[in-house]
Amino acid sequence: MKRILTLNLLTLSLLLLFAVNGIAQAYLKDAKYGVDEEARQQCIVALSLYGEDYKQRNYDKAKPNWLKVLNICPAARQNTYIHGARMMKKWIEEEVAPSRKEEMIDSLMMIYDMRIEHFNAKGKLLGQKGMDLMSLDPNRYEEAYGILKESVEISGDKSTGVALYTFMAVTNTMYENDKLSGEEVIKTYATLADYLDTKLAAKPDDSRLLQVKENIDAIFTNAGVADCESLQNIFEPRINEEASLDLAKMVSSLLTANSCQTSDFYKKTAEVLYKLEPTAARAYELARIYVNAKDYNKAEELYKDAVEHEEDSVTKSKFLVEYGNMVFNDMGNPQQGRLLALEALKINPNLGHAYILIGHIYAAEKNCFSDDFQKKTVYWAAVDQFIKAKRVDPSVADDCDRLINTYMQYFPAKNDIFFQDLHINDRYTVGGWINEVTTVRARPE
Repeated sequence: MKRILTLNLLTLSLLLLFAVNGIAQAYLKDAKYGVDEEARQQCIVALSLYGEDYKQRNYDKAKPNWLKVLNICPAARQNTYIHGARMMKKWIEEEVAPSRKEEMIDSLMMIYDMRIEHFNAKGKLLGQKGMDLMSLDPNRYEEAYGILKESVEISGDKSTGVALYTFMAVTNTMYENDKLSGEEVIKTYATLADYLDTKLAAKPDDSRLLQVKENIDAIFTNAGVADCESLQNIFEPRINEEASLDLAKMVSSLLTANSCQTSDFYKKTAEVLYKLEPTAARAYELARIYVNAKDYNKAEELYKDAVEHEEDSVTKSKFLVEYGNMVFNDMGNPQQGRLLALEALKINPNLGHAYILIGHIYAAEKNCFSDDFQKKTVYWAAVDQFIKAKRVDPSVADDCDRLINTYMQYFPAKNDIFFQDLHINDRYTVGGWINEVTTVRARPE
């Protein structure tokens, strides 16, 4: 048994020797394996020996020959650094002495620097270096920030999703420790969001990228650094017709989250969004912005567009009522306001707010009559609408009851009804453009 084992070891040694000799013959003249032939032979042997131990995950045994490769032929193979980083992280994990652990982390950082020197790929490798440093020693966050910042500046939208996420996380840590201003955090977020938009445009269904985006958004939101002025300073130069839809949506969400809806920049963002995504919902949102800005003609154009393109009947009816309300209250056109409310009721008969709008329109029209009694009859027509509203939509019943009680106080008195040769509960047609058949009622006593 012992003799067989000895023969096997001898066979393995001979095979290794022949393999090394074969490799050496091929690479003896290649300078990346050492400064001269002797060094190159030593390099080939060390590569083979450490490689065998590494495959067996015998990292401690592999270490002497791996270090020899680093010293003799650092440019020989990139795997030397890939394997080295893996072994170093394992040794760091097992080390208990803080000072020794710190030295080993520094050695790992040096391995990345050597790999960059001999094999380039600086942006990508700096990303890995910064992520490892932040993971292994979070107290060195400032150093990790500098490394990751350089990585992202070099790689741009080619940065890995995890590198972008880690950079955002360490940026937030810098802010929390007063190493960065809130504006710098916003700038970083805007840059990373752009890179992610580009990556997602190429891979819209990539679940990992979508998760990275969600996590970066959460970090930024929780940082609490944004305000209306800073958001405008950062994003306004980039919000134009050439902006991506995702960017415009993100900026709109940020402005909304920070109560910036009354700003001109919010309006500009909504306009860009509408051009990029001309949906009924976008038209409606922009119409409301123009109402607040008192640009009613522009708002009317957008309400029309929203109504025209909205396919859901309930939503369309709500658009019509809001449009009608603006036409009545802000543009002084009660007849068109009623037409819009009636159009809403055609497609959504249970929309109580449409009846309420008509009721308000009627109540406001007393001055279209010169006769005092006729002026009071508009309140009969108005109350009729409020009664209809609560009948079809119980959710508005309380509001309607308050309106009914209010406007009943403006009904004609009993003696006024008598002098008009009318009786309680008679049918009566309110004249003018209103032209509504109603019921005679007296003011409560």
